[in-house]
Amino acid sequence: GVAADIGGSSRFGVAAFGGIAEDGSAFELFVRKGNPFTEGSAADNNNMLDGVSSAHGGSASRTTARAITASCKGEDHGEKQAAAAAVAGDDDEDEDDAEVCAAYIDEGDDDDEDDDTMDQEVRRARREARAAAAAAEASAAAGGEGNGKGLSARNPSLTASSLYLLQGVAEYLRLMRALTPSVPVIFQGMCALFETTLVRMFGAFGRHEALHPTSDQITPRLRSTLVRLTSGATFGSLTPGMGGGAGSEAWSVLSSGNLYGLKERVIALESLACIAEELKRLKLGLKQALPPKEEQKLERFFGQTIASVEDLREHVYSHVAGLLLNLSWVSEAIGDSDKLSDKLKTGKYAKKEVSTDHSKWVDDLSTELTQFGAKLACAEVTAEALVMLWDFAIAETASAMVAGFARVRKCSSEGRVSMSLDVQVLLGSVRNLAPFSGSSKLESHFRLVETYIKAFYTPESEMLYWTQVHPEYTPRQKVALINQVSGAYGWSSKSKSELISAIGSDELL
Repeated sequence: GVAADIGGSSRFGVAAFGGIAEDGSAFELFVRKGNPFTEGSAADNNNMLDGVSSAHGGSASRTTARAITASCKGEDHGEKQAAAAAVAGDDDEDEDDAEVCAAYIDEGDDDDEDDDTMDQEVRRARREARAAAAAAEASAAAGGEGNGKGLSARNPSLTASSLYLLQGVAEYLRLMRALTPSVPVIFQGMCALFETTLVRMFGAFGRHEALHPTSDQITPRLRSTLVRLTSGATFGSLTPGMGGGAGSEAWSVLSSGNLYGLKERVIALESLACIAEELKRLKLGLKQALPPKEEQKLERFFGQTIASVEDLREHVYSHVAGLLLNLSWVSEAIGDSDKLSDKLKTGKYAKKEVSTDHSKWVDDLSTELTQFGAKLACAEVTAEALVMLWDFAIAETASAMVAGFARVRKCSSEGRVSMSLDVQVLLGSVRNLAPFSGSSKLESHFRLVETYIKAFYTPESEMLYWTQVHPEYTPRQKVALINQVSGAYGWSSKSKSELISAIGSDELL
């Protein structure tokens, strides 16, 4: 099973509401009755899928959630029997819920029609809001009826916390249908559930230093969303601790012995992405149910918070791919940094003849990538996550190779051909490992390396233009290229100095 409580806390959910509904104090009764979506647990994701349809369709009760939790947590036989008995009493619980919902309604649909004192516009607005909420609830239910739509079509693996969140969404949709004047308040509560999950995901698996305004490790959209949701507070309370107790257990999950929590990261992020997709399907119904003045909040929720989920996936997967793939040695292995080369003032690629054999670093890097693939296979990550992880790994590999070629002090035309040979051999090896070997994605990453190698043949008169139209390379890498080309083709010191000065760097290699 996968630990559902990713934040290192023993509790997952948030309070159902931040206050009382505008049309009465009956929400207090709901709060006192209990919110079933606050308890987190460790759950087996495959077992949870059986309950997704009922939860997302809006028919799962609190006792159903407790029964699933009890089963997943592996409680003793007596507790499981009690959970089964609780499931058998679902109908009674549903009746209780209906009574509670009825208590919220000052006047039902029929009463609204008979009330001559009620303004016609108010009556019409209530009818439209009820219809919109009902449509949103029906849209949510469509994902769990096994009809090839929504969740049933994707057959996802979800964490226990995600199941509870889906149940919470279903509860909120039912409340919207019953409490028309309180739809804005209920919508805020539903948003709070998802926002809390997003923040906890980053708190558990994200790099907190990425929140610094100058960091490029996360997108500006994700940074602004997290800062807004936390009001600028730190994530220290959400970070797994290194001491004893539950925090220590959470810390061990992210250790190298557990592949830095690869499986936990993937199942958590894919669950969040799945919920985000389901919420997108509800947007139209929610827009119809909410008053016009709330449209800005609706658009901000979907345009920023929901959209930030993809940014968070990229951030977490990029980070864990870097942890699993050791590339710290690559640039030194490729470049002229060993003592022998320094002493003789020669370079590994300052060859007078074209070699028919590839360099040793190619085999070493192929082995490293093979081990990376084996780690992903052990974690049994989803197909979509597998593609993303390999994408980030190959992108980092390409960047490491460019950094290595930039450390080459001297290079000949024959040496440049050897560089191309090394890259092509590695590309052939990666094609056998990556899940997208037949797509253009792989070639696009290696194009970064090939373009840098081919720039060696750029005429002196065009070199400045080349440096201007290729911002993907750092000033240091451009300076290294100029040094390599000028040394191979005998450029004058003046020309070389002018080029280096023009690109805004004084790093003479």
